[in-house]
Amino acid sequence: MPKPPLDTLRFFEAVARRLSVKLAAEELHVTPGAVSQQLRKLESFLGQPMFERRARGLELNAAGRDYLDACRQALELIDQATARLTDARRVILLSCTPSFGAQWLLPRLQGFMREHPRIDVHVSTGNRVVDLAAENIHFAVRHGLGDYPGLSACKLLDDELTPVCAPALPARLDALSGEQLLHDEHREDWRLWSRAAGLDRLDCEQGVVCVDSNAAIEAALAGRGYALVRRSLLQAELATGRLRELPAPRLRSALAYYLIHRPDLLRDPEMGVFKQWLLEQAAAAQNKSPPGGGLDA
Repeated sequence: MPKPPLDTLRFFEAVARRLSVKLAAEELHVTPGAVSQQLRKLESFLGQPMFERRARGLELNAAGRDYLDACRQALELIDQATARLTDARRVILLSCTPSFGAQWLLPRLQGFMREHPRIDVHVSTGNRVVDLAAENIHFAVRHGLGDYPGLSACKLLDDELTPVCAPALPARLDALSGEQLLHDEHREDWRLWSRAAGLDRLDCEQGVVCVDSNAAIEAALAGRGYALVRRSLLQAELATGRLRELPAPRLRSALAYYLIHRPDLLRDPEMGVFKQWLLEQAAAAQNKSPPGGGLDA
């Protein structure tokens, strides 16, 4: 049976993933005309169109959706075989928030690299919600309720907020004052915590508002005030005494950190290795957390 040219399959997969000839051309570093030519060649070979051309853009038809799944599997197998033969390093792309990356992931990632020296993990941080398929990102860690339609999701870490300070400040509830509060972008977390803890006297309108949680944590480490932090992300600082936890109930939230990926990703065994490592790291981190009371948000 005759086979379509391999280049046409790569062009088709890129266009089907981005649903845009222009974006596919940018990704493949060719002109849109070259992409369109390869698509026409493939559709001519197959004897039928793969897309519906609509006013708002491209849309895969039923034949295109079926063919895309097969193309992804085939191209993935070819890439894996090529990597083995050429001794190439594998690259895993992961997206997460700056706080999760700096406070939890990066301190652990060197351990994974030592265990798997042929796998590179590229971490992209930001608060923007990425499109895994369109941006060709393998994994993302999102802070939410776990509802991610069309994606596989598993919980990594529960979310508990706890007040902390540097050793230079007294780790006591009666030492808390409004002007010493360090806020993460907004004042809502401190409001929720103080209400749940019964500290109605605490003026949460005061204090310094930091651009993100990393800035609030750095300020707390420098002894500039009290920060309300996600305990699961700061175990090293608490264990070494760089930060001290105030003797107060933690604020539990329905939110958590979830690891998400496309359902077909784990066909690649090295992606499965990385996911398993993340889950094991998260389980170990949760088990190391000392027991303590909690308040529901």
